[in-house]
Amino acid sequence: MSGGDGETVRGCVLLVGAGGIGGPAAIALAAGGVRDLRVVDDDQVEITNLHRQILFDDGDVGRPKLEAFAEALRRRSPRLRVDRRSGRFTPSAAAALLPGVSVVVDATDNFASRFLIADVCRLTRTPVVHAAAVRWRATVMAVSADGGPCYRCLFEDLPTGDAPDCATAGVAGPVCGVAGALAADRALAILAGDGSVFGRIATFDGLSDTLRSVPVAARSTCALCGERAAISTIDASRYVNACASDLDSGSPTHVEGERDSDSPTHVDDERDSDSPTHVDDERDSGSPTHVEGERDSGSPTHVDSRTHVDGDLESGSPTHVARSREGGSPTHLNTGEQ
Repeated sequence: MSGGDGETVRGCVLLVGAGGIGGPAAIALAAGGVRDLRVVDDDQVEITNLHRQILFDDGDVGRPKLEAFAEALRRRSPRLRVDRRSGRFTPSAAAALLPGVSVVVDATDNFASRFLIADVCRLTRTPVVHAAAVRWRATVMAVSADGGPCYRCLFEDLPTGDAPDCATAGVAGPVCGVAGALAADRALAILAGDGSVFGRIATFDGLSDTLRSVPVAARSTCALCGERAAISTIDASRYVNACASDLDSGSPTHVEGERDSDSPTHVDDERDSDSPTHVDDERDSGSPTHVEGERDSGSPTHVDSRTHVDGDLESGSPTHVARSREGGSPTHLNTGEQ
């Protein structure tokens, strides 16, 4: 069914990743009335991804995703304006990607990009919705312009070593669709001025067909939005254990935004160059966040003194988050996709 026929919703959405989560999210956003969509991706359509990337078909294999993505969306929603941005969400790229954006939807599949997006959005006072899917699990978390709780309140920092994603651990195609739909729902709520979506994390389990939404506690010691936040600039070295060949290098990028505004004012780059069966909201407000899931072994992983995450190690929902980043293999910074 064609979307995009509803009442127009004001505001531009930045969608990072035109894959398995990005496609369903874009369709839902257009159907919900969004008319301005900015999409960033640098990948090509692959035949092995078609089971979850529903905007593409066999004829798109080998084409740039942005091109096929925009064409498919225009066929479904002619009134939707798609601003294609070919490339990756890197520290320096944020300067061109964020201005004019009302909310960001993070549809990437790697931790480095998620933490970078979280940090940039906090510093520019831009609301963001993080969406992830791996195996049978989807997680979605919306963060306000002021953080508290933010992504780092829950996951703290990049994990060391290799972290499974949909490419290595696999993912059920419909789970990506659920993640995209939930992300779009949160983004539309944000655009409508509904702040009830903040401070909670939604987890969908495709095996049991359950959806739960539980509160997330803000951490006063969070390096990004805590009382003594230490992250004030975007330094590429913070998101990798070793520099990848396509990663920005050099001096930190200074990102500025007005604290009194919900949307970013500017980014100053100082570089040269069908529905769930169960929703459980009966949790004590403000209590520690505990997300349970099907683990192969082990006890809940400690993230901080109040927050525990027990589930698959997925993009955006780790079972292990280390406080230091010593050792481990290089983390590749890219836009990613599910």
